[in-house]
Amino acid sequence: MAFVHKLSTVEQALDLLKDEPLSGQEICRRVLSLKQATREMAECLAHTMLGSDPRFHRLPDGRWTVSGYGEKDEPLELERATYVVVDVETTGFRPPADRVIEIGMVRVSECRIVDSYETLINPQRPIPGPITSLTGISYDMLEDSPRFAQVCEEVVRFLGDAVFVAHNVSFDWRFIQSEIALACRGRLLNRKLCTKRLARRLLPEVDRRNLDELALFFNLSFLARHRALGDALVTAEILLRFIERACERGIATLPALFDSIKPLKLRKT
Repeated sequence: MAFVHKLSTVEQALDLLKDEPLSGQEICRRVLSLKQATREMAECLAHTMLGSDPRFHRLPDGRWTVSGYGEKDEPLELERATYVVVDVETTGFRPPADRVIEIGMVRVSECRIVDSYETLINPQRPIPGPITSLTGISYDMLEDSPRFAQVCEEVVRFLGDAVFVAHNVSFDWRFIQSEIALACRGRLLNRKLCTKRLARRLLPEVDRRNLDELALFFNLSFLARHRALGDALVTAEILLRFIERACERGIATLPALFDSIKPLKLRKT
């Protein structure tokens, strides 16, 4: 699931509980370094730290776990999952020195595009000439636009607990994480999916897998190339075609899809 948070102790608990459920005593030992806490004190502290947070819940045996993790008995089907396809335009390539100037997001649910979000963002710094030439976005266009901190809550709410999808996902993910960290010292916990990596797995017949070549292959057109929402919409259409192809190959669940794009030596056998 995806959430932004500020407390380092809660962040540590999230990272721990993603792997396995733990007792209150074990959480206090690992997160708070309280090795001598009694069971009653530990459970009280754990409940104070985690009890009001919907990301956590207690199992019948009293251990704490993270909502949504470890649900292995019924893995989510690809065609029923929710994805948010993200594209950002930026002042350069290296956050946090470079900043986001536009974000576009497209929600895909049950194999349909159901919603979208876009906004220009004032990076509070000059826009390099090559970026303006590529995107058509100038600083004059951004001067009255919101800063990322002003739309951070909207962005996180739109993402929700969906799978974060992008073409070359590491680029968009790093910039969104950087902006959220600057805005509220938080971070996302969404699962990430890269359509470029999916192309390697599901389109072996295609040599070049950049967004323009994939759009050409699937006969898709851009509303606006190198603009965030235009690129996100095309990437969402590509994702839908990849889901269809994956299902045709017997890859029908999210865990199976993630496993299929791992390097061969890391795949489950």
